[in-house]
Amino acid sequence: MHETETSLADRVRAEVARRPLALLLDFDGTLSEFDPDPQAVYLPPARRDILEALRQRATVGIVSGRRLDDVRARCGLAGVPVAGLHGLEIEGFGERFVHPDLERASEAIADASARLRIVAAGIPGSFVEDKGASVALHFRQADAAGRRAATAAFAETAAPHVDAGRLRVMRGSNVFELLPDIDWNKGHAVKWMLERIRRDGDPFVVYIGDDVTDQYALDVVAALGGLAISASGRVRAPERLDGPAGVERFLAAL
Repeated sequence: MHETETSLADRVRAEVARRPLALLLDFDGTLSEFDPDPQAVYLPPARRDILEALRQRATVGIVSGRRLDDVRARCGLAGVPVAGLHGLEIEGFGERFVHPDLERASEAIADASARLRIVAAGIPGSFVEDKGASVALHFRQADAAGRRAATAAFAETAAPHVDAGRLRVMRGSNVFELLPDIDWNKGHAVKWMLERIRRDGDPFVVYIGDDVTDQYALDVVAALGGLAISASGRVRAPERLDGPAGVERFLAAL
């Protein structure tokens, strides 16, 4: 049985009575509700206010699959450390990191994007999100047949690039994404951030995420003895909150 938002907040407060707090969160589906149109998603003002208050006594960071500059604009939290593109680009602590191999697959991404646009045009409820350094096929609003068609067409499009070692597949909730074939994920992003946070002391780490791409980060934090929290039923974590609304209640209680 999972704890309530208040009891989870009490646990965190007990830990940080003697050491700093590092609070790291996913964006879509964790801090903000999903929208069929990714361009319509922004951090609600009430949650922004809560995070601004928490920043006075904790290190707050965002770890997202969106491009870094995109998620920063949608959060509206100036100066907050942000990891974008599943950690392939990170900005914070006076540094900006871009994985050195990020651009090596640009031609393969462009080819896949063009092919996936043709696929999406024939499947109602699906669309392509081209992030430049990666490309995603969304099909949340497709019917069952459309989802099957999207899955099959994505696999066919991805196979030559995956087999050649140029790209890898990242699976999410009703979305498939192609990224450069680099051994790097949100778990690596969390480790990168914690290396810098620890310069000022050993923090108690809390990570909240909702999608399968967050599993890497949740596992890293759990292994470090921190508090890993799922905001959905799609990922494994010792504790769970009920979507973005539950995350907001937890943050407010904290």
